[in-house]
Amino acid sequence: MQQVVAAAADGRMGTPPPQLDDATRRAVLAEAQRWGLPLSFTGNGPILDYPAEPLDAARIAADAGYPPQSVRTLAFCDSTNTRLFEATGLMLCLAEAQWAGRGRRGRSWYSPFGRHLYLSLRLPAIPGTSASLPLVAALSVHQLLAAQLPGLWVKWPNDLWVGGQKLGGFLLEGRYCGGRQDWVLGMGLNCHLDPSLEPAATCLAEHGLIVHRNELAAAILRQWRKDFALLDQAGFVAFTQRWKVADRLRDRIVEIQQDGRQRLGRALGVDEEGRLQVRIEGHEERLHAADVRIRARP
Repeated sequence: MQQVVAAAADGRMGTPPPQLDDATRRAVLAEAQRWGLPLSFTGNGPILDYPAEPLDAARIAADAGYPPQSVRTLAFCDSTNTRLFEATGLMLCLAEAQWAGRGRRGRSWYSPFGRHLYLSLRLPAIPGTSASLPLVAALSVHQLLAAQLPGLWVKWPNDLWVGGQKLGGFLLEGRYCGGRQDWVLGMGLNCHLDPSLEPAATCLAEHGLIVHRNELAAAILRQWRKDFALLDQAGFVAFTQRWKVADRLRDRIVEIQQDGRQRLGRALGVDEEGRLQVRIEGHEERLHAADVRIRARP
């Protein structure tokens, strides 16, 4: 099925579709339906019914300032982070759908076709620290969207929320490849209306913000380039004021899940390395990584 879907996605560029008999077509269609892929066959071969403008690697590369050969778009894959780690010569990978997108602590999820923005960016080295970079990545997107989305905020350590619903998330992963550390930053951002979204999640369109994913991806990449350079030069302290604007945890009682324990504390903000400062039972701690949520008021 992957070859058929790839041919359908590439059909706009003239890639010949594979020749299939009727039984194989039926099997491919059944498999595509199981994965939620809007695949069908016409006299000219397989086609995909995109619910929005398809991702365009050449356009994103040109608008974001990357060599065209360093950017790839996929119809669907397991995870753009995984694809980028396993590719050579690529800086950026985007997908219309993922069946094993990854989040913090090994969480995975299925991402529906053509509705949202899933991308991964290779970083030869990370500016700042592994704690501060996902925060800055989120602050970059907050900078771009906050004026049009007043309820947008950044939830430590790596999420974007609108009010009480999650809009997107970021994941920084590192692996040793060829004797050196390789870093990939992944992002998932909910864009278009999607009936499969859980009640705890939201998308830009639900708040009246209609975007073109190619333009949004390029804008985010340009903002990342600018903000990551600042992080490298000045550290997270350069983002302190932006964090105060985007933060909704400060002075709130939060539930902290870390190392199999659940505790209550008061959020105090973040330190110069992006670690969350909390007061727990009269003692101040700095958290590098944890699951944190605002405690419901009694």
